[in-house]
Amino acid sequence: MYKWTRPGTVTASRNRAFYRTLCLLFAIPVCHAILVNQTIDSNKGDPVTGFVPIYQPQGPWADQTCSGCYIQPDTTKAFDGTWNAATYHPELQNVNFTLRFTGVAVWVFFILSNANVHGPGTTTNTQVNITLDGQHAGSFSHDPDLTTQDLIYNVPIFSQSGLANAPHELVVATNDYPISTFINFDWAIYR
Repeated sequence: MYKWTRPGTVTASRNRAFYRTLCLLFAIPVCHAILVNQTIDSNKGDPVTGFVPIYQPQGPWADQTCSGCYIQPDTTKAFDGTWNAATYHPELQNVNFTLRFTGVAVWVFFILSNANVHGPGTTTNTQVNITLDGQHAGSFSHDPDLTTQDLIYNVPIFSQSGLANAPHELVVATNDYPISTFINFDWAIYR
C-alpha cells in the first residue's frame, strides 16, 4: 500500500524540524573558560587551595613581625602587608622556599634592598636559583644601588608561561653560594 501525500508537504515538515532543531541549538548557552590569576601571599598563602609557602630551613626566615631585623620593609607597600625574608650565609649551604600551584603561568615577586646602611654587616645583595618541576628554570641577581637607601617593592624575579595546566612545584633557593645573600619573598601570581 502506498500512502499518497501532497507534493511538498514532506519537505516542508522536514525543513520545519531542521529549523526548530537549529533554533534549539542556538538557545543552549555556550560555556566559556577563562584563566584567572590567583595569588600566593608570602605568609597567608593561596586563599583558593590553602597552600602556604614552605620555608627551609626555618631558622633563618623571619616575617614582617621581626623586631630585630635590620631590613624592615614597609608593610603598607608589601603585598597584603606581609613578607618573608632570610639572609643566607655560606655555612648554611641552602636557604629556600617552595611554592605549589596548578596553572599555565607563574610570576614571583621580591622586595629588594639597596645601600648597606641598614646595620653593621647587613647583607643587601640578592642571588637565587629557580627550579620548576625539578628542572633549573633560571636565576636572579640584584646588586644593591649604593646611591639610595630605598627598598624596591614588587620586583618580578621570575616568570614562566606556556606551562601545562597541571600541578607544578617551584623552588627558589640559594644553593651553595660562596657569599652571603638576602632573600625577601613578597608574593606570587599563577594562572
